[in-house]
Amino acid sequence: MISPIKPDETQRKPKPAEAAVPARAMLEDDQVESSEKLGVFQRSFAVLEYVVRAGRPVTPADIAEHLDLPKPTVYRMIEQFEAQGLLHRRFSSKGIAIGPRLADFAFDILRSSVQYGPRRLILNALVSEIGETCNIGTLEGSEIVYFDRVEATHWPLRLHFHIGSRVPLYCTAIGKLFLAFLPERQRASMLSRLDLQPVTPHTITTLSGLEAEIDSIRREGLSVDREEYLLGVVCLAAPIFNARREITAGIAIQAPAARMPSTDAYRHRGALLVAARALGESFTFD
Repeated sequence: MISPIKPDETQRKPKPAEAAVPARAMLEDDQVESSEKLGVFQRSFAVLEYVVRAGRPVTPADIAEHLDLPKPTVYRMIEQFEAQGLLHRRFSSKGIAIGPRLADFAFDILRSSVQYGPRRLILNALVSEIGETCNIGTLEGSEIVYFDRVEATHWPLRLHFHIGSRVPLYCTAIGKLFLAFLPERQRASMLSRLDLQPVTPHTITTLSGLEAEIDSIRREGLSVDREEYLLGVVCLAAPIFNARREITAGIAIQAPAARMPSTDAYRHRGALLVAARALGESFTFD
C-alpha cells in the first residue's frame, strides 16, 4: 500500500497575505516628502532674497511679517544662515545683513558671468571702439569692487588695478554712480558713514559738494572722476541697471588726463551708454 505523500515539514507555511501598498499611495508619500523639502528651500531662499533686496539691515520681525512666517522659524533659519556665514547679525542695531559668504558668492557669480559670457564681448568691443581701458565694478559693503577689466591694446593704462581691487565710493566714477542711483534711504545711510578724506587735490571733501555732484550725476546719467582718486587719470562711468531699474554695476572708461581731459570725457558718452544698456540686458537673461 502506497503511503500518502506528507508535506515537507521543512517548507515554510504560507503567511497570511500582507496588505499590498498601492503604488499610487507610495507615489503620493514621495510627493509629499519632496514638496516639504521644496517648501523649506523656497522659504530659505525667500529669507535670503528679502535681506539682499532690502538694501539695509532688517529685523527678524521684518522678515517674519513680510514673508508671513512664524517668528520661531525665522529665528532658526537666521541662526543656521549665520553659522554658514550667509547672514550677519549687527549687534549694535540687532539688524540682519548680508554675510561675507553670501557677498563672496554674489561677487563670484558676477565675475564668472562677465568673464566667460557674452558680456566680456561687450567690454572688448567698447575698448576696441574707443581705444581706452575699461572696467566693470559693483558695490560690496561700502566699497566698489572691480570684477572685470580690459586694457587698451595700443596704450594700456598700467595701473595697479586687477579683478577684485577695491576703491572708495566718494572719489571714483563708479562709486559716485552708486551714491546717485541707490534708493534714498540706503544712500543717506552710506553718506552718513563716509569719511571724506582728500586722496588727491581734486577730491570732493565736503558733504554739500558731494551731494551737489550726486544731483548732477542723476541728471546727466553719467559720472566723471576728475582726477579725484588718481592724479593724471580721468574716468567716465555709466550705470548698469537690471530689469527692475536697480543699479547692479557700473562700467567705466579710464584714461590719462592728457588724452581724455575731464572737459572732453563726454565724447565717449554714446558708446558707453550703448555698452551699459547691453550689459544690463545680459544681466537679465543668459
